[in-house]
Amino acid sequence: MRISTYQFVGMICIAIAVLTPVSDLFAGRTKVRKYRYSDVDMPVSLAVGTVRTPEFPTVSEAYFIMLQTEKPIPFNEMCCMMGLADGTDNYKLCGKEPLVQVEWIVWDDRRMVSKGSSSGWGHGKYENKNIYKFLGQFLGEKGKHYSVEVKFTRDASALSAANPHLIVIRVRYH
Repeated sequence: MRISTYQFVGMICIAIAVLTPVSDLFAGRTKVRKYRYSDVDMPVSLAVGTVRTPEFPTVSEAYFIMLQTEKPIPFNEMCCMMGLADGTDNYKLCGKEPLVQVEWIVWDDRRMVSKGSSSGWGHGKYENKNIYKFLGQFLGEKGKHYSVEVKFTRDASALSAANPHLIVIRVRYH
């Protein structure tokens, strides 16, 4: 399927803003969860500590690092706990810092490829059953095998009932 330059640029803008509602933009290994084409989908503890994904193969594309939770807690409370800003000033009503605060590193064997953090208010995606917090992104290199290390720097174990998963997903533009 061919797309025009205009469509390609539009998709890039949407992906960067983490407002990518069309699942056809994603590709990878099949999973049962919402992002069934994610390259990594693993349950995580949100207690202070570090988790590392298994290695996964990459191509020359952008990859998102996200935290996925279910919604057993009232929606507004979940957004406050996760640190999700919805484009309004509603997050100011939370009255405290978000629980989900992370530092992340992408590794190619022992070589650091990329790093970043998500320690404040950030972008998310909302669905009927799940909430996603965007933690970061990196560019994959064709033929490489990466792993992502995520260090939870604040105890967010109050969200354990939300069945948190760490997701790494490739964004496909064609």
